[in-house]
Amino acid sequence: MGDLLVDEGVLTPQQVDELLSSRIEVDGRLERLGEAAVRLGFCSQDEIGMVLAQQMDLEYRDDHVLPVDAELASRTSRSLAERHLVMPLRAEDGDVVAVACVDPTNIVGLDDVRVAIGARRLRIVVVPTKTLRQTIQEAYGVEARAQQDDFFSAYRKEEEEAEEIEITATSENDGPIIKLADEIILRALTGGASDIHVEPRPDSIVVRNRIDGVLHETMNLPRQISGPLISRIKLIAGLDIAEKRKPQDGRAHFRGSDREEDAVDLRLSTLPTMFGESVVIRLLRRDNARLTPEDIGMSSAQAAQVLSAVERPQGLVLVTGPTGSGKTSTLYTFLQHLATEERKLITVEDPVEYELEGVVQSQVNERAGYTLNRALRTMLRQDPDIVMVGEIRDPETAELALHASLTGHLVLSTLHTNDAPSAVVRLAELGMPGYLIASALTMVMAQRLVRTVCPDCTREVPPNDRHRQRLSLQPDMRFVEGAGCNACMHSGYRGRAGVFEILTVDGPVRELIADNASTDAIAQAARASGLRGLREDAIHKAGQGMTTLDEVLRVTPRTEHAANHCPVCAQQVEVDFRTCPWCTADLRPNQCAQCERALDPAWLACPSCGTATGTTSGPVAVEGEGDPTALPRILVVDDDPSVRGALQAMLAGDFEVVEADCGEAALAAVHASRFDAAVIDKGLPDLDGYAVTREIRARPTVRDLPIMIITGYDDPETEMEGLRAGADDWLAKPVDLEVLIARLTRLLRRRAIHAA
Repeated sequence: MGDLLVDEGVLTPQQVDELLSSRIEVDGRLERLGEAAVRLGFCSQDEIGMVLAQQMDLEYRDDHVLPVDAELASRTSRSLAERHLVMPLRAEDGDVVAVACVDPTNIVGLDDVRVAIGARRLRIVVVPTKTLRQTIQEAYGVEARAQQDDFFSAYRKEEEEAEEIEITATSENDGPIIKLADEIILRALTGGASDIHVEPRPDSIVVRNRIDGVLHETMNLPRQISGPLISRIKLIAGLDIAEKRKPQDGRAHFRGSDREEDAVDLRLSTLPTMFGESVVIRLLRRDNARLTPEDIGMSSAQAAQVLSAVERPQGLVLVTGPTGSGKTSTLYTFLQHLATEERKLITVEDPVEYELEGVVQSQVNERAGYTLNRALRTMLRQDPDIVMVGEIRDPETAELALHASLTGHLVLSTLHTNDAPSAVVRLAELGMPGYLIASALTMVMAQRLVRTVCPDCTREVPPNDRHRQRLSLQPDMRFVEGAGCNACMHSGYRGRAGVFEILTVDGPVRELIADNASTDAIAQAARASGLRGLREDAIHKAGQGMTTLDEVLRVTPRTEHAANHCPVCAQQVEVDFRTCPWCTADLRPNQCAQCERALDPAWLACPSCGTATGTTSGPVAVEGEGDPTALPRILVVDDDPSVRGALQAMLAGDFEVVEADCGEAALAAVHASRFDAAVIDKGLPDLDGYAVTREIRARPTVRDLPIMIITGYDDPETEMEGLRAGADDWLAKPVDLEVLIARLTRLLRRRAIHAA
């Protein structure tokens, strides 16, 4: 099998060797080589199936869906077909039955289906997984298919005579369409979907459900059903079915049964497209609004930290993250915890997603002139204790929220930023002064949603090379994944949970905010006090079996702040390092090495566990500082190692050169050590040279550092742009040694004159 996959270019010989040594036991047997290859992500089951079909001389088909004999389908169950990914298709000559399967070596599954349908011999047709799942869906969606047939029999003549069919709620032909629309919603509810996407295509209309954050196609319907179906969906929400040229929004209530707990609120949005109207239906389950911090994925320590912040009588608490990261659910969780008879809680939302008991909820109505800012001003006159603002999106809302938090109110809101420290800079970009942000802000929590491993098919797996390299994992660490089963639709995941980055604003962080410090400086101070980043939290929860390493890489951003570089030597370090391996510097000086409690810099011992902090009685001396014979220290910043090496060779003997390979590393080095000048390349992989220069000029302690920009562009406009950014000098490549040394010497002389 290994040789075959290598010959066909599916695997490399090195991958086969790794697979042979890393196979695990599955259901009491050693997994096959192909199963291990799929599990470790070396290839897909479909690739293996195609190779096996060729080797075993079997028919291979990749049609969208295969025709199935209804009588044959009735002899076996849907669960059996989905469990083995084997589906009977049709009876052929003699006693042969054609069956479709994904893995032709799955002898057990093929034999189970053969016995179920009473066949003597099988002819195997190998198909991709998607084709087989769609075939099973079509074969066992009998009621839905019958409804479609009823619809076509009722409408075929009208469809031929008219370009588009309009239906009304009282139309005698509405029956099949109403049932189909209900079936779409019910299927989404039973599958645990959060959104339904009804999308017109050139020759079909596709229904996709978003389950655990990922879209899955559930229906592919003929094009002529599009008009009546979308009209019916719009009628459900009371939208104008005649208006097809403008977007519309609406709400509806859907009850899947007589039980109140089965009720769901629908939020609909239509969008005109080239092929008709596209509809998205958000499913708002009422039980989703009744959550605790632990329900959304917080550890007990995280829950205690967060609730400590939201239980304060005043202040601003922000939840940040992209759209769909669960920010609203988190705010509702806070509100439910705070809703007591002694407090008055008011929200202003756009729109209200869930009804909360004990909370006064107000919805923005732009058409009526009831804007977010007007609503916020009005609600502050309603004597609230706690205010929730759906989102801070403009300077006026930011100013109102900050002032409200300083006048005896607890304000909860959201921002769109990638991480917690960036929220501070975002408020500053909205025009809020640093001293006001520092006074008002209590906590910022960034979050993402990761899919959780299905508990019915979880299995332990080691991290592969990709995981170890990108996440800096130890070789002996063990994690889990879902093998795939009926309960999770063979995805390996079921449900979602949050991963969090919690920034508590106090002590050094508050001082930095008041001083208008950069995101990097705030992040570095927060990490020194014990901040755990999004990716760190996700890796920790993957280690606990909550999610997988693939989800960690898919969902969480790589930490981009200066904490990824040693503040002393500027070498790149991993976020979980406590000591720099290059210079032995303590990377978490304000955190106890034993119990990880945040420490005051003046403490000599941890008050919790008694561990000595190792605090010294003065600042660490910088090599060469105060020594008149020491060479001037120059920071050279360039992402090309050959350029850095050339500059190092040019300047050696006249200067002491320290190298940095990116903007973030340069800022970390400047923050941690003394330099006499900096030579910065304009084109850097993260921040360009101009951005680094502006950031240095914004820091009071280093704003006087002489800076020379080097660039490959030799034109006046590029030079002026660098000078406007704050550079003292500018030099075009290729760099002449004598010119470079002369200009650096001039910069140093000028600095000495200013210092005198």
